[in-house]
Amino acid sequence: MTRDKLISRIESYAKRHGIAPATVTSRAVGNSRLYHRLKAGGGCTIDVAERIWAYTAPNGNGHIAPENTAA
Repeated sequence: MTRDKLISRIESYAKRHGIAPATVTSRAVGNSRLYHRLKAGGGCTIDVAERIWAYTAPNGNGHIAPENTAA
C-alpha cells in the first residue's frame, strides 16, 4: 500500500462518517497528527498502516464510539 492510498482511505472513511481525517487516525492508532504528517510527505510503520487499513475496512472494527460524556 502506498502513502497516497492510505491517505485516500483515511479521507474516504472520514467523509463517510462526517469526521475529520485526523480523528480517524486518532481513533485508529491514537495519533491525531499522523494524518497531517502523511499529507506532508512523511510516513509511518507498516504496522500502523495496517491498523488504519483494518480500522477503515467496511467489515473492520472501525466504528464511531460514543463520546465520553461522563462528568
